[in-house]
Amino acid sequence: MGRVVFFNVSAAGHVIPTLGLVKELIHRGEEVIYYEAPNFQAEIESFGAKFRSYPPLNPETAPPAENEMSLVPSLTWCAHQMLPELLESVRAEKPDYIIHDSLCLWGRLVAQILNIPAVNSIATAAFTPQTFYECPWLRKKLPGFLKQAAAGMKHYRQYQRELRGIYGIPPIKFVDTFTNIEPLNLCYLPPELQPYSDKFDERFHFVGPCNPVRGMEYDFPMEQLQKDKLILISFGNIHDPGVEFYRSCLQAFGNTDAQVVMILSPAMDVTLLGDIPDNFIIRPTGTVPQLKILERASLFIMHGAGGGAREAVWYAVPMIAVPQTYEQEIISRRIQEQGAGIMMMLEDVTVENLQQTAQQIFDDSSFGVNSGLLGDACRAAGGVERAVNEIWRYVYEKNSN
Repeated sequence: MGRVVFFNVSAAGHVIPTLGLVKELIHRGEEVIYYEAPNFQAEIESFGAKFRSYPPLNPETAPPAENEMSLVPSLTWCAHQMLPELLESVRAEKPDYIIHDSLCLWGRLVAQILNIPAVNSIATAAFTPQTFYECPWLRKKLPGFLKQAAAGMKHYRQYQRELRGIYGIPPIKFVDTFTNIEPLNLCYLPPELQPYSDKFDERFHFVGPCNPVRGMEYDFPMEQLQKDKLILISFGNIHDPGVEFYRSCLQAFGNTDAQVVMILSPAMDVTLLGDIPDNFIIRPTGTVPQLKILERASLFIMHGAGGGAREAVWYAVPMIAVPQTYEQEIISRRIQEQGAGIMMMLEDVTVENLQQTAQQIFDDSSFGVNSGLLGDACRAAGGVERAVNEIWRYVYEKNSN
């Protein structure tokens, strides 16, 4: 039928949620051309998409990374650096439409400059200017964040001025850089997990998980997971809660009646943790069958990201969410509001607090029940079939009229 170009950011938590969408698009006859970093090439191609590598970036020219608001200058810098090559490449591909991640400013700009219909793919929580600025605890923190990130904000203003001058595009507002709203926006959370879900208009569709079954094999001793209580601790492929957090987990749950699987962040050196209790299995990130472990888990200690939350509720696993970013904080609060877990800020994590919070969840079966209800909501949201149906209506029906 048609040809689609897909742009994503180079993070597993954003790429993996789209692979089911890629598979279904190809199943319905679409040609999918996927732009990503080379380390994702093999898996993207395994689902039948054609791979294109992003243009190289010069890290020496990158703006400073001062706090989570530094995402804004970083995304405008990426767009500024990559747009010339991407525009030339996409012109040659002649796609019927573009799908881009909500953080891919360059994807929205390519579509805008070349006048190609575009779909926004949201792997985390969806945002609009209203939901971003109305959040009370963000309003309190934002002035301090922006003051701390003042150097980076200068880069953002410079890059967006240059992009406007070169390509004749409208101003790129602060929130635009990480929302990139389109006429069709697909979010992989169900409404029940999406913060402020009542504040989104008809352009947003909360379709739930679109993850495929991944054909990856892991060298992991599943046979050791024999205890009645199983705790999984994982903060994904990027975020690092720090050595003190991991040490607190070792002290809180070491030599207890629980089996603990603790996945370390890429930045963590296991030798800094000292002696490992016998009931712990320690692994680096990306080396465990997380879904198979969650099938058996009694508790998931995580960072409140959309992917981890979707996976936990799918298997009715209650959570302790320790957010590392604003986006994770609002999802963590949503998890707590829905009774599927408890949120803890990193500064409040102590051995005693971990023990008490975990025991509270173990003693109250409603946490698991409520997590399961969110899993039911994920299954009822429509998933990949609904997502592709919405794309069809937008691309092939609305834009043909």
